[in-house]
Amino acid sequence: MECDICGKPGGFSYPLHCITCARAAIELPRIELAKCLIDHDMVGKHVKAVVEGSEDKLSQHISLTDSRGGLLVDRHECTKNTDLQRTKAETADAEERIQLISEQAALLREQIAAAKKQLEQKRAANARRKSDLSSMTYGIDSRRANELDKVQHDLKRMDYKSDKVHHETTEMRIYLCNTAARLAGLKTTRRRTKEGGIKEVYNIGPGARLRIYDLRDLHDAQSDILSASLGAVAHLLVRISAYLGVRLPAEITLPHNDYPQPTIFSPSSSYQGKKVVFSGSTPSHSSSTSPEASRTFDSRTPLPKPRTLFIDRPLTHLAAEDPPAYSLFIEGVTLLAYNIAWLCRSQGLKEDFNDWEDVCPMGRNLHRLLIAQESRTPPRPENPLDKDIAPAKTNSRTPPPRAPVGFGQLSHATCHSFLNSAQNVQYLSGWKLSPTKISDNLKGFLLGEQQAQEWDVINQKEWEDMENIIAEDPVLVGANRREGTGLDDGRGYLTSTTGGKTITDAAESGNEGIKWEGRKRGVSGWTKVKSRNEDAVKKTAPE
Repeated sequence: MECDICGKPGGFSYPLHCITCARAAIELPRIELAKCLIDHDMVGKHVKAVVEGSEDKLSQHISLTDSRGGLLVDRHECTKNTDLQRTKAETADAEERIQLISEQAALLREQIAAAKKQLEQKRAANARRKSDLSSMTYGIDSRRANELDKVQHDLKRMDYKSDKVHHETTEMRIYLCNTAARLAGLKTTRRRTKEGGIKEVYNIGPGARLRIYDLRDLHDAQSDILSASLGAVAHLLVRISAYLGVRLPAEITLPHNDYPQPTIFSPSSSYQGKKVVFSGSTPSHSSSTSPEASRTFDSRTPLPKPRTLFIDRPLTHLAAEDPPAYSLFIEGVTLLAYNIAWLCRSQGLKEDFNDWEDVCPMGRNLHRLLIAQESRTPPRPENPLDKDIAPAKTNSRTPPPRAPVGFGQLSHATCHSFLNSAQNVQYLSGWKLSPTKISDNLKGFLLGEQQAQEWDVINQKEWEDMENIIAEDPVLVGANRREGTGLDDGRGYLTSTTGGKTITDAAESGNEGIKWEGRKRGVSGWTKVKSRNEDAVKKTAPE
């Protein structure tokens, strides 16, 4: 058929020249496409109806035709096939579930059998344990009492052995301390005083030639004898503390290489482990520049300053010429006496040092502790296993009464009767004396004694004799040690002016002088003189 517009026959074998030819060419494919879409929609609805089961019986008999008008499928047959497939699937699913249930049931049967077997085993084990428990608990009260008695018996034996060893250690300490004191020459002698009484004097050193001075009698002591006595006491005290295993509150440094004299540190500066140079041996400007000092000391931390236990002149001259050295020496002897008092308190003499005057007699305290042994331990404890003695019942709320502390019992070196335990620290607490308090009281006492010794009453005959001697010629009274000796016995010398009217008693140490001007003969009065005790000390001092 030819096109009305272009006059050419239509079809795909000829090229298209107009719109009409193009429409005619695509008309049939468009119709076929529409039919396919309609069939596709109908088949989709049918499948949906079959799957959902909502298709009624009338619609199931509707047949689908293809584009050519042929019968394609019957809906009733499709529904039957779908139901059959669904039934088969459900049957397979049920069979699979039945198989899984059967397997699970078999597993549960096996587990039940194992649990029953285990239950039987546990029942047998419980029965066996019940039998063992009944056999073990038979007569348990009596057996428990027997075991408790055995444990208490062993504890008593161990306590007895520990106490026995500690008692033997204490006896050995007592023996060593007593032997050391006797070898050091610690003795007591009785001497008559000017008033006619008897005074006990305590000596130390080889042959007991060095007197242990009371701190209140330091003005009567010669410097060399006092220094030697303090050195011997320091040696003995360090040895005794080593034997007893205690650490003294104030550390004592004995003479050693490049350290010729003993010193003592304050309690706050003791046991710091620092090497301190002997005071006076190295100049202050060169101690920090020496290589050894730069390697040994840290310049940022100040070194503790030791207190001296020696003097090179009488105490009165030292107080007038060098007050800092005098203060250091008084603190040193105070710390030494405080160490002795603390050692006596820790070894049983607790109630005897309540006043600072009780600390001053160092010799008496050492003799009481080491020679007289007033705090000696009681006899060896008896073995509690030898006698059947029932222990006394004590109240658990109140601690048992403490046995008195004896010589050599408390120590820093043993676990038994450890000195720093809470019980022993509480036992030794409550001491009100301190080195500072003792030192202040001692300084005040010595100052009062020094002021009292500077004045004396001269009778008329002594005054006349003195004026006769002064009128004739100035006389040197007593031997004075000149410079270079390093020591001074405290004696002054008299000088007179022209005419014999002014007399000055001036010592090389710079002591003040007293002038008498225009005195009439035969008149007596108060004046400053040398202490008469020096002659008595020279007579009584051992050679």
